[in-house]
Amino acid sequence: VIAISLHFVLRCRRGDKTAGTDATFKSSSSLLSACTVAAYATAIEALSTDLLGLVPQYHPSSFGASTATALFCGNFGVILLNSNWLTEDGGKTALDVMEKMVNITMMRGAQCGGVVTFEDNHKPPGGGQPDMPQLTAVRSRVVNSKRSDLSKGIRRQVVKDACTPFTGRLRGAKKGDESFVRGFFGHTRFATTSKVTFDGCHPHRWTPRSKCRVYYPFSSKPTQKASKHVIYVENFITHNGDLDFYEINGKNFDLGAIQSWLVHATGAKMPTTVDSCAIAGLVDLLRTQGCFARSARYAVSFGLSTSKIEANPVVPLPTGHEYARLGLLFEQELDEMLPSYNDSLDDIATSIEARAELVKRVYQKILPEFEEVKDNMVAEDSPEAWSRPYVALARFIEDEELGGASLRKFVAVTVDAFFDNDLLQTTKLFLANAKGSFGLMVSSSLDAHKQVCVAARGQSASIAFYPRMGLICYGSEQAAVKAGLNYSTPGGDLALDSSTRGSCEETRRLDLDDLGGEICLLDWHYKGEEEP
Repeated sequence: VIAISLHFVLRCRRGDKTAGTDATFKSSSSLLSACTVAAYATAIEALSTDLLGLVPQYHPSSFGASTATALFCGNFGVILLNSNWLTEDGGKTALDVMEKMVNITMMRGAQCGGVVTFEDNHKPPGGGQPDMPQLTAVRSRVVNSKRSDLSKGIRRQVVKDACTPFTGRLRGAKKGDESFVRGFFGHTRFATTSKVTFDGCHPHRWTPRSKCRVYYPFSSKPTQKASKHVIYVENFITHNGDLDFYEINGKNFDLGAIQSWLVHATGAKMPTTVDSCAIAGLVDLLRTQGCFARSARYAVSFGLSTSKIEANPVVPLPTGHEYARLGLLFEQELDEMLPSYNDSLDDIATSIEARAELVKRVYQKILPEFEEVKDNMVAEDSPEAWSRPYVALARFIEDEELGGASLRKFVAVTVDAFFDNDLLQTTKLFLANAKGSFGLMVSSSLDAHKQVCVAARGQSASIAFYPRMGLICYGSEQAAVKAGLNYSTPGGDLALDSSTRGSCEETRRLDLDDLGGEICLLDWHYKGEEEP
């Protein structure tokens, strides 16, 4: 409207040729042309971005810049170690800190953003014991409009998704409850190679929330007895950078192959074509501690000489149901062993001999019927054969003398993944085999009550520790982690005992080594488990 009005006014002025000399007319004519072009350019830009939603994409190479120096997308997060952040004002000040961090991180991109937090619902779906935290993720995502403030938009969405109506208090913020530590893990995005869409917003999750049978806890405390629980599991990541390739058995596979293969390997549809979401899918396959079904899937996907990524696998991968049935065979043998090891998962995990015993027991249990299938004594398409969980596995197992994909190798890799592949090991395995640049946050509903991983390689990441406030801030921008300096702790700072006074109570910042690559496991302890 402004462009058309301006054009009309200038055209009227141009029509009055008697208003000045020829020189004046030529000058005003030039001004008319310039103003008209500028006005219509503004109008076209406004229509294309506001009405049609077309956003220009930036490709660093076209401007002579390298991807290593281009700063797009950013991670941020807040961990509330002091329960006062939640209980005194219902989380209002905590959300102030989060909003400030988003506002600063927006310099890296503000087209969309999101946050995930975890709530402890204490209601295990399978009737498990309530001593294991039963976490539910609450993800809030926003696609920013052209003239709005993303930091305020994210906060509004978090309040809508994670707070109680009318009061605006974060759910679960109960006075005197210090057993559960709350975290908010987020990301802002600038779409460098794809269109800005809601499903492209971080945090990303590949596999939808699903039930899983897990053992708990992995603790060295003698009073902590192992038990099985059926709980819901979901994994989330935020990532700035690029995932280009992933290596298995010395061969690199590109992003397109990874994305197509993940559909078959996880049994879940691709949520979005954004490269970062594929990292979430790989995390689903790597985070297996405590679950034999997922550990068996890890062994087939990564641990055998026959493991590879195929966009359309020639040999069908086992289904989730088949992996679960394989896992039962492992569970039966572990359950028989546990009484001899004080019912402690840690006692078996830390003993080479105990692990070897478990491998031997499972191997001997499976071998007779497995060989029957391999020797075609039972036809693979018969109902009898398909009722046995290892028929699907037989396609990926080679003769024992070859070693790299033998049945014994499969059992050993599965047992090790069951004990070892916690959140830290998951992040280490991913970065050891991934090619690209990574500013990364990895979280899981299995661990979010006590742990989160932050990693950097080719992208910056900083973590600020505020001991007296009971606050941790991490982010891609150093300035963002200083947000805690601008607020006071609701209800007052923590009263530190004499053993933690002095240098331990000072605010400190850790800058991760983004050149050589570094992972930081933030482990803040969970009541009832051993101290980290």
